[in-house]
Amino acid sequence: MTVLHTVLHATAFVWNDPRRDVRKLWPTDTVIGTHDILVAGRSLTDLARDRHTPYVLIAPVDASAVHPEADAHVTLVVGRITAREARHGWHDLAVTVDCDLRAIIPLVTHIELLKSPRARDLVPTILRSSEGDARLRARLPKTSSPGDLVVFACTGTLSLSQVVPRAHVAESSDDDKDAGGPCRKYLGGPAAE
Repeated sequence: MTVLHTVLHATAFVWNDPRRDVRKLWPTDTVIGTHDILVAGRSLTDLARDRHTPYVLIAPVDASAVHPEADAHVTLVVGRITAREARHGWHDLAVTVDCDLRAIIPLVTHIELLKSPRARDLVPTILRSSEGDARLRARLPKTSSPGDLVVFACTGTLSLSQVVPRAHVAESSDDDKDAGGPCRKYLGGPAAE
């Protein structure tokens, strides 16, 4: 095993150690409860119900957590587990999520299962996107199952277009034209000339 292999493997693995203090990895005014995470008083579970998944929430980070040259924001990407596979060997689980992991992998600092963010029964898990080309190794609760929400805390900012799988964009583009597009920021009529 070469040093380069070790470094590359370490960067693609998110530890999720329950003893690690992760408060600095989350946005300011984040409350991690037993069954949900609140950011500035907004429930991530409620946002997933309203916005569907995957969705992106960009929020400021506490000033003490930011390196002077780093971005002062953190992006929370919330995706849904669509499939679960029990495996044998080093990684006990493999789950498929409904977001594109290619943009998330270089920026992710922490991963939590939304229904049990303080779980202690963590097992090595491989997360993969529905397209199957990107993989991320993390430790998630062994009770992870399809339908569960996964939160990826990422440094800097990501846009929704970076995390929505290409196949999902093609399927929903016709439906979203009437709703104002996948961003859903503006639902008004055309601009006056």
